[in-house]
Amino acid sequence: MPSKVLPTVLPKVMQILGYAGLLPFLIPMVVMVNAVWNGPGLQSAAIFDLYAPYVFISYSAVILSFMAGSVWGKWESSENSAMTNAIVVFSNVVALTAWFALLVIFISSAMTVFAVTVLSVGFASLLWVERLAKITTNDYLKMRFRLTTAVLAMHAVVIYLMLQDL
Repeated sequence: MPSKVLPTVLPKVMQILGYAGLLPFLIPMVVMVNAVWNGPGLQSAAIFDLYAPYVFISYSAVILSFMAGSVWGKWESSENSAMTNAIVVFSNVVALTAWFALLVIFISSAMTVFAVTVLSVGFASLLWVERLAKITTNDYLKMRFRLTTAVLAMHAVVIYLMLQDL
C-alpha cells in the first residue's frame, strides 16, 4: 500500500487555526487570574455567567478529544500492525479520559483540580505519541510542541489557582 505524502510546509490555515485555538484557553485563564488577584476570588470568575474553570475544562476536553481523533485519523490508511493498533487504542483512551474529566468536575473542587491535571497529561501524552510514532512532518511537530507547551503552561496556572482556592 502506498504511503501518504505529507506536505513539507504546513498550510497557513492550520497555523492560524492552531494558534487561534489558544484563545479559548487564554480567556478563561485570564478571567481566573483577574478574579484571584483583583476580585473576590476564583469562585467569582465567570464568563457570561459560566464558571470560568468549567469553561476552561470543557474547552480543554473538547480539544483533547479532537486531537485524539486526529491521531486516529493519521493511522486510517496505515498498514495493520501492533504499533498502529496500540496508537489507535491509545487515542480512544485519551478521548474517553477527556470525557471522564468532564464528569468528575461535579464531584468536588479537588476532583476539578484532578480533571485539569488529567487533561494536561493527555495533551502531553498525545504529543509524545505523535513524536514517537513519527506520523507527522517536522513542521507540524514543531507547531504542536509550541502549542502544547502553551496549553500545558496555561493548565499549570489554572491548577495553581485552583489549589489556592481549595
